[in-house]
Amino acid sequence: MPKLNCSTSIKTTALAFVALLLPTSSRSLAQSDPGQPTTDGASSPPAAPVEHLQVNGHSFPGAASAQAPSQGSLTQIQPTAAIGQRYIQENVPATSNYDDIIRLTPSAMDIDPNGPGLQQDFGQSIRGLQYTQFSVLFDGVQLPGSPSNLSPQPAAYFVAHDLSGIVVNRGPGPASTVGSATFGGDVELTSRDPSTSMRFNPYATFGSFGTKLYGLQADTGRLGGVLGDGRLLVDIQRNESRGASTGTSDERRNLFIKYVQPIGADTILTAAVNLDNAVTDTPYGTPLGLIEDYGRNFSLNDDPRSQAYGPYNRDNYTTDFEYIKLDHDFGSGLKISDQAYTTAFYHRGTQTSDTSLTTPNLTTTAKQTYYLNGAPTVLDNDVPGAAYQNDYRAWGDILRLTCDTSFGQLRTGAWFESEDNTLYKTNVVLTRNDLPYTTSRTGSPYQYHYFDRLTTAQPYIEFAWKPTPRLTVTLGMKYSSVTRALDGPLVRTVKRSADDHATYNKALPSIDLNYRVATGLSVYAQAAKGFLTPPLNVFYASIVNSVQPSTTDNYQVGTVYQHRWLSADADLYYIRYQNYIAATTLGTNTLYTNQGSAHFKGVEVEATAQLGYGFALYANGSLNDANYLNGASVAQAPRRTGVAGLLFDRANVALDGDRVDFSLLDKDVGPQWGVDTGFKNKYPIKSYDTLDLSVHYVLPVLHGRDVELGMQVTNLLNNLSLIGYAAAAAGNGEPLYWVNPGRGLFFNIAAVI
Repeated sequence: MPKLNCSTSIKTTALAFVALLLPTSSRSLAQSDPGQPTTDGASSPPAAPVEHLQVNGHSFPGAASAQAPSQGSLTQIQPTAAIGQRYIQENVPATSNYDDIIRLTPSAMDIDPNGPGLQQDFGQSIRGLQYTQFSVLFDGVQLPGSPSNLSPQPAAYFVAHDLSGIVVNRGPGPASTVGSATFGGDVELTSRDPSTSMRFNPYATFGSFGTKLYGLQADTGRLGGVLGDGRLLVDIQRNESRGASTGTSDERRNLFIKYVQPIGADTILTAAVNLDNAVTDTPYGTPLGLIEDYGRNFSLNDDPRSQAYGPYNRDNYTTDFEYIKLDHDFGSGLKISDQAYTTAFYHRGTQTSDTSLTTPNLTTTAKQTYYLNGAPTVLDNDVPGAAYQNDYRAWGDILRLTCDTSFGQLRTGAWFESEDNTLYKTNVVLTRNDLPYTTSRTGSPYQYHYFDRLTTAQPYIEFAWKPTPRLTVTLGMKYSSVTRALDGPLVRTVKRSADDHATYNKALPSIDLNYRVATGLSVYAQAAKGFLTPPLNVFYASIVNSVQPSTTDNYQVGTVYQHRWLSADADLYYIRYQNYIAATTLGTNTLYTNQGSAHFKGVEVEATAQLGYGFALYANGSLNDANYLNGASVAQAPRRTGVAGLLFDRANVALDGDRVDFSLLDKDVGPQWGVDTGFKNKYPIKSYDTLDLSVHYVLPVLHGRDVELGMQVTNLLNNLSLIGYAAAAAGNGEPLYWVNPGRGLFFNIAAVI
């Protein structure tokens, strides 16, 4: 077909822009100018040579960059940490989820009390902003979070083996960064591309806490025939573990399929499917009294008459994630990308009333009768709990268009998503086959039962102006429109009918610049607004009140330096958090209101320096200050974070073609407060350190085939500090805590055949 001229074809561009106003959407199309900042969520190429690393569209020249666990990019317009595929595959346990991996980046914290990737997320923050306040994307598609508070479930979707890279953006990004929570930045996960050659990759991991993981990846290579350069990747994995905490367990199965089909010279079709099922006996935190009585790793037990019995606290997660994406290059700088997707999350489970053992079991007395399915029943030390169901599915589309002109690059597009969600929670007697119970003949066993819908539309337009070859100034505007609708017979314990909806609209401008001072040195600055939809619980409060979305004003400056022996970056940030949403108790009623503002500010640095002979030093650090206007600290926001350690990466150590990769890294998390209820702090958490060791060896065999052997030791020094506040006990409000998991030892073996 004839090539289009982007600069002169005004009619074509106008028609394309009209199309963008339709309810469709996207995340990313790779930019054609390698000197421009990018937020590309498209798949990375296969692992690059040591001298030139590529991660999610960011380029890192030099051996120091290839060896670094995480680093910035010369083209970034906001503080960015990129983690390459080789580091993910060789330096972290294979069971890890993305939250375990990004905890080593500046200002990041993750709470994983059951071992690496062996449970759902229990607490993750970046700069003190919680994981409900930044988006997580996989190949450009937003990872579904619970519609109630937009919280993703990292252990219910993708496995580390299928990742080719991760980019952590500590800022709202330009206007083209779409997502429900651009409030605190985003985490971009990119999947592996199918190999161009046929190969089979069996792999396995065995280790502490009864961990067993098996997997097989198969690549067809170029299929040939009518499919030409089409290629397919299939990866299937199963793992199980009893977890670092007593009474817990985790069993997980995952299937990932990706197909890439070039169509002619200008079009690429990409399709992917991810299916996952996880069954866990889930901890909910432990009071200090039980920790002192039963040990630092106590969580659940094996007593069927106890509310801490593991099988009574069981979650079953089933998810699916599918997309199909079409990229077309019209030539002369005009490109278009459209990505349609659907994602789903199905959650079934039971939970006891109080795993802290401060609430008594159910026993019939002269003053208390229990009704099971409406019939009075004598109970004797029976275990109370709840059965729940949460089913949601999202449908969406992401459309992007980029157009190179003589002045810079125009980017425009839109994202649309509709998400339906059904939830219920029922009081049950767990020792009586989960039969529903009430305390009166006419009462309802439901704690809540409702349906909600979350609809989002985000059109955007931005222009990356290049007044000089070294300077890029990006001006953008994104418009976010979010509608929540709630309908159901029972909402929480209010026992009232609900038919509520609200639409939140916000214009989000941004301005970003990147100046290339020299070949290996750049400076950047950003000013942008962020936006976060109010949580669903503002609707099922006892008193319905108008609550506005939370927003942020973000201001950041930084610099990045890349050299063959040194990779370094530093930044300063200031974030003004407005319309903080808080719950207030008025007698027996609950009221949600916007209560004031908070300020987040800090400094972040990161560097990797080669020492020679394969050795390198890595370090990052941050000083973070997150406070409300009255001086109280934001909860679960560490005052500092830091990582320091030694790296080694050298080829031809013992055999021609072999390679040894070694890392010893210590992560420091500074002091924090557990809660900030009423803007008052309680439950201090002291600072703690975790030292991790990794050794990886590539053994060459015939015809370029390799066998890889690895070992990771997590928490080498067996630090068992308290690492976070979990919740308040249901019985007496006593604080529940998370404890650092004990030392873990994991062995890996993989082959390419």
